[in-house]
Amino acid sequence: MDHKQTEEEKKALKAKLKQERKDLRAAKKLERQRLLEEQEDPNPLKLKEWLSLRGIRDEIKEVHWMTPGELAHASAIVLAFTFALGVYFYAADAVIALILKALGMN
Repeated sequence: MDHKQTEEEKKALKAKLKQERKDLRAAKKLERQRLLEEQEDPNPLKLKEWLSLRGIRDEIKEVHWMTPGELAHASAIVLAFTFALGVYFYAADAVIALILKALGMN
């Protein structure tokens, strides 16, 4: 009889642990849903706020405006790449023209 009682106790303990795990999973799921709802913005575009003068002023304050040094550096990079690509395409065109001329397809 003692053996039967321990089996029943084991089954009861097992059922209790199973229920606790189930409750824990449900609680974690609810917590994840709550956190997700907090993170989601119900109106992600916020057009009403953004299209107002106040919203425009706030957005302009958040923009990173380049300093004169940063602007000069970025402009120099653009000009250098423009020049390099211009030379590359000119050279490629000249090579193709030479090949076509050598083949008599000019």
